[in-house]
Amino acid sequence: MRDDRRCGGQRDCNQPTDEAPDATLLRYTLDASDAIVAVSGDWDRFALANGGEAILAERVIGRRLDDFIAGDVTRMFVRTMLMSVRTLGRELQRPYRCDSPLMKRLMQMTITPRANKLVDLCHRPLRQEPWPGSLPVVRPASADATRVVKRCSMCNRVRFGRQWCELDEALRAACLSAAACLNVVHGVCPDCLRDVGTSRTPQRRVRS
Repeated sequence: MRDDRRCGGQRDCNQPTDEAPDATLLRYTLDASDAIVAVSGDWDRFALANGGEAILAERVIGRRLDDFIAGDVTRMFVRTMLMSVRTLGRELQRPYRCDSPLMKRLMQMTITPRANKLVDLCHRPLRQEPWPGSLPVVRPASADATRVVKRCSMCNRVRFGRQWCELDEALRAACLSAAACLNVVHGVCPDCLRDVGTSRTPQRRVRS
């Protein structure tokens, strides 16, 4: 999930929205080949509220989840979680960040195994809070970008040198300017990689 940031392996969430944390519940089902066979919940409403006309329900049914995940590392990360759920036959929960330019949003993804290798995925908001001050414009890095910043697809932190930090922390540390455009490629940070395939209670809070 992005390379644009994608919600738990779905889509770019860097679009303005004032949706309340409890207003959105997204569900979809994958078959054994990871093709989307059904969507439900507030799917279309959330897509339209976040500039996602290209991923309305009628346009995603029948397509593989990989089509909506940018970045090899993120794709492998999501595949590993799906494989773990199918192999072990038990539910997996993972918190992740799906921010907009206005809000920090912490969400939780629940992957539930079903018969015949089907899996249900549910994404629900846990909490949100406003970003303090203005932030750099975040965009996918182009081939001719002179400076590229790596961002984690799960926790949304960015890497500067050897450190992973929040965008607002990087601003306070003068690692970047709010007036700059941030050319981003997405991967998965070491902290999130250590948790792959494991179910855990969300503990990383949305920090201001």
